Amino acid sequence: MKRLNILLDLALIGMGIYMTMEIPETKMTGIVLILAGVASRITAVSFSPDETHDERQYEVKIRSGHIAYLISIGYLFVILVLVNLSIIQDIQFAMLLAFGGQVLLFPLTLLYVNRKM
Repeated sequence: MKRLNILLDLALIGMGIYMTMEIPETKMTGIVLILAGVASRITAVSFSPDETHDERQYEVKIRSGHIAYLISIGYLFVILVLVNLSIIQDIQFAMLLAFGGQVLLFPLTLLYVNRKM
């Protein structure tokens, strides 16, 4: 099952890169596929499949969820200010930044908190 998950993550990333580079109409979809593949790979690296689900995993997930939520509020506020000040002029790019940050923030926080505990 672990090899299948790795294969599926690499397929998501590869297909996303192909769609982003080769098909201009599906650039946004390609970026979303890349984000999904990277987030899935980071989450899979955080906890070993051999490790049983215990209280420690539960605490790590809860703590990283709270930290990711607090950071995301500030992150979205910064993006909103940048759009309001016309530093970021393309609203679609701003939405992509916000979405990408939200998708990648929890797995990265999960990886960080798991290493600290």
